[in-house]
Amino acid sequence: MESENISYPIEGFFIKSVDDLIFDVKGLSHPQDRIISFVRYVPAKFYENTQKSFTKGYYKVYDLLERYAFLHQNFPQYIYEDPMGRGLLQAVAKKDIIEIYNPVQKLQQITRTEREELDSLEKLAQELTNKIVEQCDIDSKYFGITGSIMIDLHGKNSDVDLVVYGKRDSTKVYQGMSYIFENYDYISQYTNNELKTLWKDRGQEDQIDFESFLISEKKKRLQGTISNIDFYIRLVLLPAEYYEPYDQTKITSLGEFEIEANIENDDYSIFTPCIYHLKDVILKDEKMKELSPPDRIFSVRGRYCDIAKTGDRITAKGKLEQVKITNQKEYFQLTLGTSKNEFMKKIP
Repeated sequence: MESENISYPIEGFFIKSVDDLIFDVKGLSHPQDRIISFVRYVPAKFYENTQKSFTKGYYKVYDLLERYAFLHQNFPQYIYEDPMGRGLLQAVAKKDIIEIYNPVQKLQQITRTEREELDSLEKLAQELTNKIVEQCDIDSKYFGITGSIMIDLHGKNSDVDLVVYGKRDSTKVYQGMSYIFENYDYISQYTNNELKTLWKDRGQEDQIDFESFLISEKKKRLQGTISNIDFYIRLVLLPAEYYEPYDQTKITSLGEFEIEANIENDDYSIFTPCIYHLKDVILKDEKMKELSPPDRIFSVRGRYCDIAKTGDRITAKGKLEQVKITNQKEYFQLTLGTSKNEFMKKIP
């Protein structure tokens, strides 16, 4: 596993389609004929005569609903009704991929470039990378940079989005970030005011009150600022460490529900996808009483990483799903990342 090279598109990679659309890849397992990915950058010509801002001829689509609306209107072939029950997704057929953006290769390019040849954001990315490699002793072939820098569509105030692959090196980074925050003044965890901005920018004002958001986010180690520029670190398991073969995993949606539960195990809560194993689950909806309670919380969205630890009591709202993997025992999960009504927060 330690010798595995990452070249096949998984979480953190971007792909470009024949229609000049750039998608960000989601998850670690995919159908045989396509890559599950969501449109992120589209040619500016689709937004002419608007007040939108463009970078090098592309517009960045932020809102998930806007991404679906854009594809429905212009490129419905990228809307994918998952036959295994995951719902309405976005995906690019392998035959329609013309370019694969690899975050590991891009970060190696940046770290090997002379500092004076880099722009201001690339210099910060190089500096943060060097500090993490030095402090955490990780293998550079499992360390990458994703987001706008990877595809050269960044501005000077863009985020620095790093990604670490593999449980071993990811754990090293998670543990080592505490030292980095404590010993480098220009690398900081978010302040309360910065977290309030983040709460609003994420559109979570209607999902969770700010005090609860603050409790969940304040101590997170995988986000912060470097010289007042936001950075995020995504930790991703290698495919060999994550067993959920796409075509052998059948998911049945049972509706949207709210629960209270204790976190039984948080070993995979820092990764994307993130998983929290649950116990002592209380079903807060009467119509849910006849259903099996979820065994875990599951999400592919980074915002739900590292919210709670083993022993914490939480409340959450999401989509209850029954999961059946061939030759495996079925289980139930509460999935977050598909609805504006969802949330997860600690109970003080």
